[in-house]
Amino acid sequence: MDRQIEDLIKQGLSRHEIFEQLKKQSGNQMRLAQKIATFEPGSSSTQTVLLNRVLIVLCLLQACFGIWVIHSNVVPMDEEFGWQGIVATFILTIFYFVGLFRMSFTGYASFMLFCITVVASYAYFFNHFPVVSIVGVLLAVAGGVLSYSVKVRLFPHMGFLDVRKDERGDYIFE
Repeated sequence: MDRQIEDLIKQGLSRHEIFEQLKKQSGNQMRLAQKIATFEPGSSSTQTVLLNRVLIVLCLLQACFGIWVIHSNVVPMDEEFGWQGIVATFILTIFYFVGLFRMSFTGYASFMLFCITVVASYAYFFNHFPVVSIVGVLLAVAGGVLSYSVKVRLFPHMGFLDVRKDERGDYIFE
């Protein structure tokens, strides 16, 4: 399917025309719309690549900060739970890093949702660790905003988590 989409884009067809042509062959129109909307034939601009690199560094910085917070605040209270949190953070960071490095829509969307979760968790612990919470919230908000910014630049036909639709329920590709 990806090869067909690439060939049709090279022929000069619009994304909407490609969707209309391939929707009879596809069993899942939503998945087809997502493939067409996230297909990028050209390369990214230099500014977008630079923003993506800053986002990757921010992702790693946020993970290091989170591991430090868990190690210094959770491990002394409950060692087993603390180490499980460190391992989970490490594994999630690997997945987010790969998604951001590949510049995939799913990587950006999942990292944004992760940042929202992190903001909520740091806000919850604000009374106990105010300075740590403020720094954590700032890192998470910066990561979420930067992730959304890069995602919108790379995938303008996508909404927050899926392909945009108009009032009639038709997919918006152009």
